[in-house]
Amino acid sequence: MNDKSNKAAFQPAKFQRPSNQKRFHERTVGERQEKFGQSRAQFSRSQDNDRFAPQDRRSNKDFDRKERQNPAKNNRTFERRNERPIPQETKITETKLGNVKVVMKRSGVSEQPRVKKTGPLSPRAPEKIKKNRAEEMKVYGESACLALFAERPESIVRVWATVETAHKIGDMFSYLAANKKVYHVVERAELELVSGTEHHGGICMLVKKARPFTLTGYLDIPRQQDALIILDNVRNPQNIGGIIRTCAFYGVKGVIVDNAEALNSAAAMRVAEGGMEYIHQLQTESPDDALAKLRKAGYQVVHTTTNKQAKGVHKLQLAKKVVFVLTESENPALVQSGDEVINLSFANPLKTGLNVAVAAGVLLAKLDK
Repeated sequence: MNDKSNKAAFQPAKFQRPSNQKRFHERTVGERQEKFGQSRAQFSRSQDNDRFAPQDRRSNKDFDRKERQNPAKNNRTFERRNERPIPQETKITETKLGNVKVVMKRSGVSEQPRVKKTGPLSPRAPEKIKKNRAEEMKVYGESACLALFAERPESIVRVWATVETAHKIGDMFSYLAANKKVYHVVERAELELVSGTEHHGGICMLVKKARPFTLTGYLDIPRQQDALIILDNVRNPQNIGGIIRTCAFYGVKGVIVDNAEALNSAAAMRVAEGGMEYIHQLQTESPDDALAKLRKAGYQVVHTTTNKQAKGVHKLQLAKKVVFVLTESENPALVQSGDEVINLSFANPLKTGLNVAVAAGVLLAKLDK
Protein backbone atom coordinates (compact mmCIF):
# COMPACT_ATOMS: atom_id res chain seq x y z
CA MET A 1 0.00 0.00 0.00
CA ASN A 2 1.30 3.43 -0.90
CA ASP A 3 1.32 6.52 1.26
CA LYS A 4 -1.64 8.13 -0.53
CA SER A 5 -3.89 5.18 0.15
CA ASN A 6 -2.78 5.10 3.77
CA LYS A 7 -3.63 8.77 4.19
CA ALA A 8 -7.12 8.19 2.62
CA ALA A 9 -7.80 5.18 4.81
CA PHE A 10 -6.65 6.71 8.03
CA GLN A 11 -8.02 10.21 8.68
CA PRO A 12 -7.40 11.91 11.93
CA ALA A 13 -10.43 12.54 14.09
CA LYS A 14 -11.92 16.01 13.96
CA PHE A 15 -13.55 17.51 16.96
CA GLN A 16 -16.13 20.28 16.75
CA ARG A 17 -15.40 23.37 18.67
CA PRO A 18 -17.70 24.07 21.55
CA SER A 19 -20.46 26.61 20.92
CA ASN A 20 -23.52 27.96 22.64
CA GLN A 21 -25.86 26.15 20.14
CA LYS A 22 -27.73 23.12 21.50
CA ARG A 23 -27.31 19.91 19.60
CA PHE A 24 -30.67 18.56 20.76
CA HIS A 25 -33.89 20.54 21.10
CA GLU A 26 -37.45 19.65 21.99
CA ARG A 27 -39.94 19.42 19.17
CA THR A 28 -43.51 20.50 19.55
CA VAL A 29 -46.44 18.21 18.92
CA GLY A 30 -47.45 20.06 15.77
CA GLU A 31 -43.97 19.74 14.26
CA ARG A 32 -43.94 16.03 14.96
CA GLN A 33 -47.31 15.47 13.33
CA GLU A 34 -46.28 17.50 10.31
CA LYS A 35 -43.04 15.59 9.92
CA PHE A 36 -44.81 12.26 10.36
CA GLY A 37 -47.39 13.25 7.76
CA GLN A 38 -44.70 14.14 5.26
CA SER A 39 -42.97 10.80 5.66
CA ARG A 40 -46.23 8.83 5.10
CA ALA A 41 -47.03 7.67 1.58
CA GLN A 42 -49.72 9.76 -0.05
CA PHE A 43 -52.07 8.73 -2.83
CA SER A 44 -53.89 11.41 -4.72
CA ARG A 45 -56.46 11.40 -7.46
CA SER A 46 -54.96 11.42 -10.91
CA GLN A 47 -56.33 13.89 -13.39
CA ASP A 48 -56.29 11.68 -16.45
CA ASN A 49 -58.51 8.76 -15.41
CA ASP A 50 -60.19 10.17 -12.29
CA ARG A 51 -59.06 7.26 -10.07
CA PHE A 52 -59.10 7.06 -6.33
CA ALA A 53 -56.32 5.31 -4.39
CA PRO A 54 -56.16 4.35 -0.70
CA GLN A 55 -55.45 7.17 1.73
CA ASP A 56 -53.67 5.27 4.48
CA ARG A 57 -51.41 2.30 5.02
CA ARG A 58 -54.22 -0.01 6.07
CA SER A 59 -56.28 0.56 2.94
CA ASN A 60 -53.09 0.25 0.87
CA LYS A 61 -52.44 -3.20 2.31
CA ASP A 62 -56.03 -4.29 1.70
CA PHE A 63 -55.78 -2.99 -1.84
CA ASP A 64 -52.56 -4.96 -2.51
CA ARG A 65 -54.03 -8.10 -0.98
CA LYS A 66 -57.13 -7.92 -3.21
CA GLU A 67 -54.97 -7.31 -6.25
CA ARG A 68 -52.90 -10.41 -5.52
CA GLN A 69 -56.05 -12.50 -5.10
CA ASN A 70 -57.51 -11.21 -8.39
CA PRO A 71 -54.54 -10.85 -10.77
CA ALA A 72 -56.86 -10.65 -13.76
CA LYS A 73 -58.35 -7.40 -12.47
CA ASN A 74 -55.11 -5.50 -11.89
CA ASN A 75 -56.07 -2.85 -14.42
CA ARG A 76 -59.33 -1.91 -12.72
CA THR A 77 -60.34 1.68 -12.71
CA PHE A 78 -62.10 3.29 -9.82
CA GLU A 79 -64.72 5.56 -11.29
CA ARG A 80 -66.12 8.41 -9.39
CA ARG A 81 -69.73 7.96 -8.42
CA ASN A 82 -71.81 11.08 -8.44
CA GLU A 83 -75.15 9.29 -8.00
CA ARG A 84 -77.36 11.24 -5.67
CA PRO A 85 -80.96 10.55 -4.63
CA ILE A 86 -83.50 12.44 -6.66
CA PRO A 87 -85.06 15.13 -4.49
CA GLN A 88 -88.68 14.42 -3.72
CA GLU A 89 -91.15 17.19 -4.24
CA THR A 90 -94.51 16.73 -2.51
CA LYS A 91 -97.42 18.93 -3.50
CA ILE A 92 -100.22 19.30 -0.99
CA THR A 93 -103.59 20.68 -1.99
CA GLU A 94 -106.58 21.17 0.28
CA THR A 95 -110.25 21.31 -0.55
CA LYS A 96 -113.41 21.36 1.50
CA LEU A 97 -116.43 19.17 0.75
CA GLY A 98 -119.22 20.37 2.98
CA ASN A 99 -117.96 19.97 6.53
CA VAL A 100 -115.17 17.61 5.53
CA LYS A 101 -111.65 18.86 4.85
CA VAL A 102 -109.82 16.81 2.19
CA VAL A 103 -106.03 16.92 1.88
CA MET A 104 -104.54 15.63 -1.38
CA LYS A 105 -100.83 14.79 -1.59
CA ARG A 106 -98.96 14.28 -4.84
CA SER A 107 -95.31 13.36 -5.27
CA GLY A 108 -93.35 14.31 -8.39
CA VAL A 109 -90.45 11.91 -7.96
CA SER A 110 -91.04 9.84 -11.09
CA GLU A 111 -93.18 10.33 -14.15
CA GLN A 112 -93.39 6.61 -14.86
CA PRO A 113 -96.59 4.97 -13.59
CA ARG A 114 -96.27 2.43 -10.86
CA VAL A 115 -96.97 -1.20 -11.62
CA LYS A 116 -99.69 -2.77 -9.60
CA LYS A 117 -98.53 -5.96 -7.91
CA THR A 118 -101.24 -8.56 -7.79
CA GLY A 119 -101.28 -12.30 -7.52
CA PRO A 120 -102.06 -15.16 -5.17
CA LEU A 121 -101.33 -14.80 -1.50
CA SER A 122 -98.25 -16.40 -0.01
CA PRO A 123 -98.83 -19.54 2.10
CA ARG A 124 -97.17 -17.65 4.94
CA ALA A 125 -99.64 -14.77 4.79
CA PRO A 126 -101.38 -14.14 8.13
CA GLU A 127 -104.79 -15.64 8.63
CA LYS A 128 -106.34 -12.18 8.98
CA ILE A 129 -105.16 -11.20 5.49
CA LYS A 130 -106.48 -14.45 4.03
CA LYS A 131 -109.82 -13.88 5.74
CA ASN A 132 -110.07 -10.30 4.45
CA ARG A 133 -109.19 -11.40 0.92
CA ALA A 134 -112.01 -13.97 1.05
CA GLU A 135 -114.60 -11.62 2.57
CA GLU A 136 -113.82 -8.36 0.74
CA MET A 137 -114.03 -7.17 -2.84
CA LYS A 138 -113.64 -3.98 -4.86
CA VAL A 139 -116.53 -2.12 -6.45
CA TYR A 140 -116.15 0.70 -8.97
CA GLY A 141 -118.50 2.78 -11.06
CA GLU A 142 -120.41 5.79 -9.79
CA SER A 143 -123.90 4.26 -9.94
CA ALA A 144 -122.80 0.98 -8.35
CA CYS A 145 -120.95 2.72 -5.51
CA LEU A 146 -123.74 5.20 -4.77
CA ALA A 147 -126.33 2.41 -4.67
CA LEU A 148 -124.13 0.39 -2.33
CA PHE A 149 -123.70 3.40 -0.04
CA ALA A 150 -127.48 3.93 0.02
CA GLU A 151 -128.32 0.28 0.81
CA ARG A 152 -125.48 -1.01 3.02
CA PRO A 153 -123.02 1.73 4.01
CA GLU A 154 -121.76 -0.31 6.96
CA SER A 155 -120.06 -2.74 4.55
CA ILE A 156 -117.71 -0.06 3.18
CA VAL A 157 -114.08 -0.51 4.29
CA ARG A 158 -112.19 2.06 2.20
CA VAL A 159 -112.92 4.52 -0.63
CA TRP A 160 -110.80 6.07 -3.39
CA ALA A 161 -112.17 8.91 -5.53
CA THR A 162 -110.94 11.54 -7.95
CA VAL A 163 -111.25 15.26 -7.20
CA GLU A 164 -114.17 15.62 -9.63
CA THR A 165 -116.11 12.76 -8.05
CA ALA A 166 -115.21 13.86 -4.52
CA HIS A 167 -117.27 17.02 -4.98
CA LYS A 168 -120.34 14.84 -5.66
CA ILE A 169 -120.03 12.50 -2.69
CA GLY A 170 -119.65 14.88 0.23
CA ASP A 171 -122.32 13.01 2.20
CA MET A 172 -120.39 9.76 1.78
CA PHE A 173 -117.17 11.35 3.02
CA SER A 174 -119.01 12.83 5.99
CA TYR A 175 -120.33 9.37 6.89
CA LEU A 176 -116.89 7.79 6.51
CA ALA A 177 -115.24 10.47 8.63
CA ALA A 178 -117.88 10.13 11.34
CA ASN A 179 -117.41 6.34 11.42
CA LYS A 180 -113.58 6.56 11.28
CA LYS A 181 -113.28 4.87 7.91
CA VAL A 182 -110.51 5.64 5.44
CA TYR A 183 -111.01 7.53 2.17
CA HIS A 184 -108.51 8.88 -0.35
CA VAL A 185 -108.71 11.62 -2.99
CA VAL A 186 -106.36 10.55 -5.78
CA GLU A 187 -105.63 11.23 -9.44
CA ARG A 188 -107.11 9.15 -12.27
CA ALA A 189 -103.82 7.31 -12.87
CA GLU A 190 -103.68 6.24 -9.23
CA LEU A 191 -107.32 5.16 -9.32
CA GLU A 192 -106.63 3.00 -12.37
CA LEU A 193 -103.96 1.16 -10.41
CA VAL A 194 -106.27 0.68 -7.43
CA SER A 195 -109.31 -0.49 -9.39
CA GLY A 196 -107.37 -2.36 -12.09
CA THR A 197 -109.33 -0.73 -14.92
CA GLU A 198 -109.70 2.60 -16.68
CA HIS A 199 -113.52 2.27 -16.54
CA HIS A 200 -113.69 3.07 -12.82
CA GLY A 201 -116.06 6.04 -13.17
CA GLY A 202 -114.03 8.18 -10.77
CA ILE A 203 -114.59 6.07 -7.64
CA CYS A 204 -113.58 2.70 -6.21
CA MET A 205 -114.60 1.01 -2.96
CA LEU A 206 -113.27 -1.83 -0.88
CA VAL A 207 -116.36 -3.45 0.67
CA LYS A 208 -117.50 -6.56 2.46
CA LYS A 209 -119.15 -9.06 0.15
CA ALA A 210 -122.90 -9.48 0.38
CA ARG A 211 -123.85 -12.71 2.14
CA PRO A 212 -125.76 -15.09 -0.12
CA PHE A 213 -128.96 -16.89 0.88
CA THR A 214 -129.60 -20.56 0.30
CA LEU A 215 -132.40 -21.56 -2.06
CA THR A 216 -133.71 -23.98 0.55
CA GLY A 217 -134.06 -21.25 3.13
CA TYR A 218 -135.69 -18.95 0.58
CA LEU A 219 -138.32 -21.55 -0.33
CA ASP A 220 -139.15 -22.19 3.31
CA ILE A 221 -141.05 -18.88 3.29
CA PRO A 222 -144.40 -19.43 1.49
CA ARG A 223 -145.19 -16.95 -1.30
CA GLN A 224 -148.30 -16.52 -3.38
CA GLN A 225 -146.56 -14.70 -6.23
CA ASP A 226 -142.90 -14.69 -7.17
CA ALA A 227 -140.50 -14.55 -10.12
CA LEU A 228 -136.92 -15.88 -10.09
CA ILE A 229 -133.99 -16.21 -12.48
CA ILE A 230 -131.63 -19.18 -12.58
CA LEU A 231 -128.25 -18.85 -14.31
CA ASP A 232 -126.93 -21.99 -15.98
CA ASN A 233 -123.28 -21.79 -17.02
CA VAL A 234 -123.35 -17.99 -17.40
CA ARG A 235 -119.82 -16.77 -16.59
CA ASN A 236 -119.36 -13.57 -18.60
CA PRO A 237 -119.45 -10.65 -16.09
CA GLN A 238 -120.84 -8.30 -18.75
CA ASN A 239 -123.80 -10.62 -19.36
CA ILE A 240 -124.29 -11.17 -15.63
CA GLY A 241 -124.33 -7.43 -15.02
CA GLY A 242 -126.88 -6.90 -17.78
CA ILE A 243 -129.13 -9.63 -16.38
CA ILE A 244 -128.97 -8.21 -12.85
CA ARG A 245 -129.79 -4.73 -14.09
CA THR A 246 -132.83 -6.09 -15.98
CA CYS A 247 -133.95 -8.04 -12.91
CA ALA A 248 -133.80 -4.93 -10.73
CA PHE A 249 -135.69 -2.96 -13.40
CA TYR A 250 -138.61 -5.45 -13.47
CA GLY A 251 -138.64 -6.09 -9.73
CA VAL A 252 -137.21 -9.62 -9.68
CA LYS A 253 -135.70 -10.14 -6.23
CA GLY A 254 -133.90 -13.48 -6.51
CA VAL A 255 -131.15 -14.84 -8.80
CA ILE A 256 -130.17 -18.49 -8.38
CA VAL A 257 -126.52 -19.42 -8.96
CA ASP A 258 -124.36 -22.45 -8.21
CA ASN A 259 -121.38 -20.18 -7.54
CA ALA A 260 -121.95 -17.00 -5.53
CA GLU A 261 -118.61 -15.58 -6.65
CA ALA A 262 -120.06 -15.16 -10.14
CA LEU A 263 -122.11 -12.26 -8.79
CA ASN A 264 -119.26 -10.88 -6.65
CA SER A 265 -117.54 -9.39 -9.67
CA ALA A 266 -116.55 -5.72 -9.88
CA ALA A 267 -117.12 -5.69 -13.64
CA ALA A 268 -120.59 -7.24 -13.25
CA MET A 269 -121.51 -4.72 -10.55
CA ARG A 270 -120.41 -1.82 -12.72
CA VAL A 271 -122.56 -3.03 -15.64
CA ALA A 272 -125.49 -3.65 -13.28
CA GLU A 273 -125.46 0.11 -12.44
CA GLY A 274 -126.44 -0.52 -8.81
CA GLY A 275 -128.94 -3.30 -9.53
CA MET A 276 -126.87 -5.80 -7.53
CA GLU A 277 -128.01 -4.10 -4.31
CA TYR A 278 -131.68 -4.86 -5.01
CA ILE A 279 -131.55 -8.62 -5.66
CA HIS A 280 -130.83 -11.62 -3.42
CA GLN A 281 -128.17 -14.18 -4.28
CA LEU A 282 -129.72 -17.61 -3.89
CA GLN A 283 -127.06 -20.31 -3.79
CA THR A 284 -127.63 -23.90 -4.82
CA GLU A 285 -125.49 -26.96 -5.45
CA SER A 286 -126.47 -27.37 -9.11
CA PRO A 287 -129.16 -26.15 -11.55
CA ASP A 288 -130.74 -29.63 -11.62
CA ASP A 289 -131.12 -29.67 -7.85
CA ALA A 290 -132.55 -26.13 -7.87
CA LEU A 291 -135.13 -26.92 -10.56
CA ALA A 292 -136.26 -30.02 -8.69
CA LYS A 293 -136.91 -27.96 -5.55
CA LEU A 294 -138.68 -25.22 -7.52
CA ARG A 295 -141.01 -27.66 -9.27
CA LYS A 296 -141.86 -29.18 -5.91
CA ALA A 297 -142.61 -25.70 -4.54
CA GLY A 298 -145.08 -25.04 -7.40
CA TYR A 299 -142.98 -22.84 -9.69
CA GLN A 300 -143.50 -22.77 -13.44
CA VAL A 301 -140.17 -23.43 -15.26
CA VAL A 302 -139.56 -21.58 -18.55
CA HIS A 303 -136.75 -22.44 -21.01
CA THR A 304 -135.79 -20.81 -24.32
CA THR A 305 -134.88 -22.51 -27.59
CA THR A 306 -134.20 -21.76 -31.26
CA ASN A 307 -136.34 -24.73 -32.38
CA LYS A 308 -138.96 -23.54 -34.87
CA GLN A 309 -141.43 -26.18 -33.60
CA ALA A 310 -141.50 -24.73 -30.09
CA LYS A 311 -144.21 -22.50 -28.69
CA GLY A 312 -143.94 -18.80 -29.48
CA VAL A 313 -143.29 -16.33 -26.74
CA HIS A 314 -146.55 -14.53 -27.53
CA LYS A 315 -148.48 -17.69 -26.51
CA LEU A 316 -146.75 -18.00 -23.16
CA GLN A 317 -149.07 -17.73 -20.17
CA LEU A 318 -147.16 -17.11 -16.97
CA ALA A 319 -148.19 -18.60 -13.64
CA LYS A 320 -148.14 -16.64 -10.40
CA LYS A 321 -144.84 -18.26 -9.44
CA VAL A 322 -142.35 -18.64 -12.28
CA VAL A 323 -138.62 -19.22 -12.75
CA PHE A 324 -136.77 -18.39 -15.99
CA VAL A 325 -133.79 -20.53 -16.97
CA LEU A 326 -131.07 -18.46 -18.65
CA THR A 327 -128.12 -20.22 -20.26
CA GLU A 328 -125.32 -19.36 -22.68
CA SER A 329 -126.27 -22.35 -24.83
CA GLU A 330 -129.28 -24.64 -24.88
CA ASN A 331 -129.20 -27.42 -22.30
CA PRO A 332 -131.94 -29.99 -23.07
CA ALA A 333 -130.90 -32.03 -20.03
CA LEU A 334 -132.56 -29.46 -17.76
CA VAL A 335 -135.95 -29.75 -19.50
CA GLN A 336 -138.54 -32.07 -17.98
CA SER A 337 -142.17 -32.73 -18.71
CA GLY A 338 -144.41 -29.90 -17.63
CA ASP A 339 -141.78 -27.22 -18.33
CA GLU A 340 -142.43 -24.45 -20.84
CA VAL A 341 -140.03 -24.32 -23.83
CA ILE A 342 -140.53 -21.22 -25.98
CA ASN A 343 -139.02 -19.63 -29.07
CA LEU A 344 -138.42 -15.89 -28.84
CA SER A 345 -138.49 -15.29 -32.62
CA PHE A 346 -139.52 -17.45 -35.59
CA ALA A 347 -138.00 -14.93 -38.01
CA ASN A 348 -134.50 -15.51 -36.66
CA PRO A 349 -132.13 -16.37 -39.57
CA LEU A 350 -129.20 -17.01 -37.23
CA LYS A 351 -128.11 -20.39 -35.95
CA THR A 352 -127.79 -18.97 -32.46
CA GLY A 353 -130.32 -17.19 -30.32
CA LEU A 354 -130.22 -13.85 -28.55
CA ASN A 355 -127.56 -12.79 -26.14
CA VAL A 356 -128.50 -14.17 -22.73
CA ALA A 357 -128.81 -10.68 -21.22
CA VAL A 358 -131.12 -9.54 -24.05
CA ALA A 359 -133.17 -12.72 -23.71
CA ALA A 360 -133.63 -11.92 -20.03
CA GLY A 361 -135.15 -8.56 -20.98
CA VAL A 362 -137.59 -10.18 -23.43
CA LEU A 363 -138.74 -12.77 -20.90
CA LEU A 364 -139.07 -10.43 -17.94
CA ALA A 365 -141.09 -7.99 -20.03
CA LYS A 366 -143.87 -10.64 -19.92
CA LEU A 367 -144.23 -10.01 -16.19
CA ASP A 368 -145.96 -6.66 -16.80
CA LYS A 369 -148.62 -8.14 -19.11
